[in-house]
Amino acid sequence: MRPQDLINDILFEFYKKFNIKHKITGDDSVGLSRYYNFRLKFIEAKPRRVLISKESIKNIFLSDHKNDILLLLDKMKKGMDINPYQSKQSFNADYHDMLFNDWGIRHFHLNHNKQKPNDYFHIRTGNLLFAKFEGDEAYILDVKHHKDKNVWSNTDIIRLIRNNWNHILEPYEVGSGSWYPNFNDEEIGIVRNKGYIFSINVDDKTYMMLGDGYAVSGDNMEATRLAIEVYRWIGKNLELFEKDVETFKKQLKMRMHL
Repeated sequence: MRPQDLINDILFEFYKKFNIKHKITGDDSVGLSRYYNFRLKFIEAKPRRVLISKESIKNIFLSDHKNDILLLLDKMKKGMDINPYQSKQSFNADYHDMLFNDWGIRHFHLNHNKQKPNDYFHIRTGNLLFAKFEGDEAYILDVKHHKDKNVWSNTDIIRLIRNNWNHILEPYEVGSGSWYPNFNDEEIGIVRNKGYIFSINVDDKTYMMLGDGYAVSGDNMEATRLAIEVYRWIGKNLELFEKDVETFKKQLKMRMHL
């Protein structure tokens, strides 16, 4: 048995227990990165301070889903599980949410009903609530329809963050809005999906790496970093693996936050 075999067994048990979609690949190093890809998309259930952008208030109260949104915001405040409102692909370890990877922005469906009683996810909706989570705070950005033009790459949402909570963006400022190439919203979506990392110009500011970033493969860069940390730990503890596999496995699971 190799340490990698232990990782594979742990991941298989985890995916089975929580019904997480995943692919079995011949590349051992990918498996751990994809596990963290899921963990980063998963939202921990804990009480949060909910902050609402001034631009979204009108859209929330004029929305056909006003009551659904308000109930969802209340669940965020109380620390209830809000993952059932995320995309079903959030429970697919191999799916790359490029909006989340690139800009750290999440989206939620606005229905509190389930198609079947035993379903985990709620019924999908065309209108979505966009938000950014930082520590114990949830920043509510706006309500948009998933068919809106360039909804996944519209820099208006970055402009909105800047207008309300500029401190979130300040660490990622790298220029004065004139960097080349100056992609428009449509081009941002195209280039992002090709796996390129690039800066964006928003008015008089240039930003880069607003989220965790991503590799050419689409893998979240923070997920890759966390996987590397685990392999480094394994390299330092091979003697324990040789002497006591069970203790090694327990410590490995703790290292993987399990």
